[in-house]
Amino acid sequence: MIYSADFETTTNKDDCRVWAWALCEVGTVDNFRYGNCIDSLFEWMQKQDSLTLYFHNLKFDGEFILYWLFHHNFAFVRNRKELVDRSFTTLIGDMGQFYSITIIFDKKNKKRVTIYDSLKILPMSVDQMAKAFGLPINKLQIDYDDKRDIGHELTREEIDYIKNDVAIVAMAIEHLFSENLKKMTTGSNAMADYKKIIGKKNFERWFPPPSYDKDLRQSYKGGFTYLNPKYAGLDIPEGIVLDVNSLYPSVMYDRPLPYGEGIFYNGEYEQDDYFNLYVQMFRCRFEVKKNHIPTIQLKNNLSFVPTEYVRSSKGEVITLCLTSVDLKLFFQHYNVENVEYLCGWKFRSTGTLFKDYIDKWNGVKVKATEEGNKGLRQIAKLMLNSLYGKFATNPIRRSKFPYLGEDDVIHYELGPEEEGKPVYLPVGVFITAWARYKTITSAQKVYDRFVYADTDSLHLIGTDIPPELEIHPTKLGAWKHESTFTRARFLRQKTYIEEIEGELKITCAGMPSSCYPYVTWENFHDGMSYPGKLKQAHTKGGVVLIESPHTLK
Repeated sequence: MIYSADFETTTNKDDCRVWAWALCEVGTVDNFRYGNCIDSLFEWMQKQDSLTLYFHNLKFDGEFILYWLFHHNFAFVRNRKELVDRSFTTLIGDMGQFYSITIIFDKKNKKRVTIYDSLKILPMSVDQMAKAFGLPINKLQIDYDDKRDIGHELTREEIDYIKNDVAIVAMAIEHLFSENLKKMTTGSNAMADYKKIIGKKNFERWFPPPSYDKDLRQSYKGGFTYLNPKYAGLDIPEGIVLDVNSLYPSVMYDRPLPYGEGIFYNGEYEQDDYFNLYVQMFRCRFEVKKNHIPTIQLKNNLSFVPTEYVRSSKGEVITLCLTSVDLKLFFQHYNVENVEYLCGWKFRSTGTLFKDYIDKWNGVKVKATEEGNKGLRQIAKLMLNSLYGKFATNPIRRSKFPYLGEDDVIHYELGPEEEGKPVYLPVGVFITAWARYKTITSAQKVYDRFVYADTDSLHLIGTDIPPELEIHPTKLGAWKHESTFTRARFLRQKTYIEEIEGELKITCAGMPSSCYPYVTWENFHDGMSYPGKLKQAHTKGGVVLIESPHTLK
């Protein structure tokens, strides 16, 4: 049996416990059950066979489960193969990402519970999920801070609230399952479907696991996010926002991408018609050209801020590792001196690796849009955007392991490094490089109007549609006119406000939506603090959310 699950917990650090739990069966939404203490949930679970539960944000709810298990003499084992009666194991990443908890009550009689995080397959809030999938119910509201004593009998309002939460997740999961997407993460679902489309033999032939993953990882970078410094903190008059239609799928569809075994070379890359993509390691000094956007970040150099794009090497000779795509941009945007080429890797390329996959899911998206099938459309969007990152999975990983401390609080111990099998980093490296190329070259074309870019969006002064760019509402890889703002203020990357149709749109990294009601045009400045942010505090029993201000700094 498969259920979505949810806990409602107290907000008092001195009385941390589950005051309500609920389950909703995936595929049979009317099968709903609930209780008012965690003991009753475990009492029910121990009577079931091969049970699977999905909690939305297992990092929070999972700690209550771990606390209960430790307090009821269940043994924690690090290796799944060591599971015995009354034992459990976890899969938790080095950054604290909860993936699963597996509990064995009675191994012989298959009394086993596997708990997953539905946030890993549906990366959105429950409220967003209901809207994105066009579900017939919405997330409700209750007062979380009401006092609820041990044994509190749930009110009708509370039952309706928690029932809607688990029903929304259950219905969304059912949509995924109907498309045979049953892996633990969206990336795993996308990869499994891609392998099915192209075939196992082709996958193994096209993407041999590289022994040189560590060398290439130096060239792997994320999306281009940049604020034109001359507009930082200023009040900007009306302008427009442009978004790329499916940026990453578009470059996967029509840009040359690497496949097969790479070849190492010393010195400077020499033109090779067969191995025409490459990653180059070199040293140089550089200075950004006048009226050009900087394109380089330096992550492992104490002389530079790792999140800022570098305008000058400050006279230092800097070692860089760039794809041929990034290298082309580098020479276009910087004056470069004293270049010393060191070594690199070169690859064959083709533009057809992902055409069948993207044709499939883009077709599903278009058809679902025409038919008003919001659930299938959302799944198609997830599948289109989740594949490329899986190729770049770091084979070096560490897990965290829970333990109950002497303070009666759950803590986590970082395990040793483990080296797994890499997928095929070259593809991830060049997909992200081509995506940056698209955004940066487009921003450069409208340099006189350019204010801000964030991965797949451009924010420009003035409301005229720029003739320099291809604009189309749906064409893959074209820019679409997303919105027009009447005024805006950008403080830094991912921290800005825009007034659109009389309403303030807030984008602020780290600021939850609960803070938004306190943000105004007048008070959106560095140093300002806003109430409403909830911070996790580990305590006896589990986790409580403590309100703390969010400060712009």
